[in-house]
Amino acid sequence: MDPPSAVPYARLEVPALESVPSYKYWSIFNILCCCLPLGLVAVFYSGQVEECLARRDIAGAKSASDTARTINILAVVVGLACIGVAIFFMIQRVQLLHAAQPTHFPSLYNLG
Repeated sequence: MDPPSAVPYARLEVPALESVPSYKYWSIFNILCCCLPLGLVAVFYSGQVEECLARRDIAGAKSASDTARTINILAVVVGLACIGVAIFFMIQRVQLLHAAQPTHFPSLYNLG
């Protein structure tokens, strides 16, 4: 049996490396479906998370992860707003084209 230690010690709480999300797949989704420029920036910060974790820089990884998350949220909002605006203008165009179609032939073309 080991004798008790006379020197007190403190437990070091080291956060697990997997506890910092990189949001890489969400960033790729934003590139493909929502907003290309913001998705590219989010992928950059996702890569920064992985680089910081490789260097064991937990604070830098958390900072880059928070930035990637914020940019991904912004990309989804901008992407959905652009899709909504595009749908609105498509509906307006269809209504305008429908209203511009004549319902009967003008008398100019009436040969009878």
